[in-house]
Amino acid sequence: MKRVLLILIAFVPMLALAQQKCVYFEKMVKLETEKTDLNTTQSDFGPGFVGDELWYSAFTDEEIEKLNSGSDKKIYYNLYSTPTDSKGNVKTGKTVKLESASEGYHAGPVSYCEATGELFVTLSNFENPEVRNKVYQKADIRLKIIIAKKVNGEWQKTGELPFNDPTYSVGHPSITASGDTLFFVSDIPDKGFGGTDIYMSVRSNGSWGEMQNMGETINTDQNEMFPFIHKGKFLIFSSNGRGSGDDLDIYNVGMFGGNITGVAELTELNSDGDDFGFVIHPDEEIGYYCSNKEGGMGSDDIYKVLLEKLGSYDLELVVMDKKTMEPVQDAKITFGGVAKAIVGLLFKQELEKDKSYNVATTMDGYMNDSKTISTVGKPFGVIKDTLWIEKVKVGQKFVMENIYYDFDKWDILPESEVELDKLVKVMNDNPDWKVELGSHTDCRGSDEYNKVLSQKRSDSAVGYIVSKGISADRITAMGYGETQLVNECDDGVACSEADHRKNRRTEFKILEMNGN
Repeated sequence: MKRVLLILIAFVPMLALAQQKCVYFEKMVKLETEKTDLNTTQSDFGPGFVGDELWYSAFTDEEIEKLNSGSDKKIYYNLYSTPTDSKGNVKTGKTVKLESASEGYHAGPVSYCEATGELFVTLSNFENPEVRNKVYQKADIRLKIIIAKKVNGEWQKTGELPFNDPTYSVGHPSITASGDTLFFVSDIPDKGFGGTDIYMSVRSNGSWGEMQNMGETINTDQNEMFPFIHKGKFLIFSSNGRGSGDDLDIYNVGMFGGNITGVAELTELNSDGDDFGFVIHPDEEIGYYCSNKEGGMGSDDIYKVLLEKLGSYDLELVVMDKKTMEPVQDAKITFGGVAKAIVGLLFKQELEKDKSYNVATTMDGYMNDSKTISTVGKPFGVIKDTLWIEKVKVGQKFVMENIYYDFDKWDILPESEVELDKLVKVMNDNPDWKVELGSHTDCRGSDEYNKVLSQKRSDSAVGYIVSKGISADRITAMGYGETQLVNECDDGVACSEADHRKNRRTEFKILEMNGN
């Protein structure tokens, strides 16, 4: 094994251990491998997503020539980056990273926390001068983890992990999305099960807690390496202590509610060679891992993984009455434009991946509701949603909140458009309705002035609604001025501004529904 020097992570040993197998990749994701153009004739490994780039470790062209000629003098792994698209597919180009921090050291792999802007970087720990110039692959080189952040657009070292020690290795970081938990690898004496183990540490108030071994559910008496925490629930790692040979294979384990599930092998990625370093893009469609399996370009090559999510989406829909706050029995709806009957209280429907559906109630005597239900970008599972309906009758009025006009003006303001759009939705949800939109003023000003102003405001509001596709014969504009006050604030009555505001309102009234 050429990677016995590399390090892993561990978890809190007192966690309850579930015996069931972690089946996330077995039952929910299909993995398909492709070659990449990242590889050289020597070893390329340690992929990690850093923003819109893929970082990895490799030798320079000059170092490759030295290796090919048999030289082992001053040859170090360097960090490189290649830009990616929004899904994680690598583009073209290759840039050296962290040159000043990694000069004279082996560098990588890395882990990036977008929330904190921190980059956790594995470097060789050269406190031991006996191994300074030995080839990385052939020396038992100690590792450490440093932390870097961008300062004025440039990556600079800002700290180190408190566990770093020249007498043992700490490396292969994987940080959670929140930045509060770090998984890593170590061969620290007297804490592990043998070889390298996976550990974890929790950060609280800016300080890293004690390094904690992940326990025997994950670690063996051989080598566990290259941890990657996915979605905060799945820990992916490599081990040569679980199969029949000495090669590294990739495994995953679930962590749910304080429980660690049984380890499952990612058989779709594993080969007769070493397979390790599997990472997944946040978009969850693309990943990368390393292998020295047959057919590659060099010693270790970086491979692309296509993640095809398996599973199902199941909609559970309830229609609720706004007034009674109870579910409606046998409600009528349309799903994707097709009439459906709910038997009982719950509507169930299997949905397709990356698709949106319009769902609407079609209940006579009610103000109906509609919404769009989408599976785009959502994980498989049950999608629960609710449509809200309200029993109504002809002649019923509804006050529209937050309809504002400038003084002595009737132009529709942007904040009023939000409220008017709600009436547009009501009209679309209830296509048989005809309504009146009435504008009211307070008593201040002459009766005739208020009548004219309110009519102009109502006309403007109706014009906006018609511009959104509502037929003009379904909505009538009425300006009532101060003729329908809702309180005692008439001419000559002293009232507060709050009381006057109650009279300055916009209402819609149901004139006709369901053809009646």
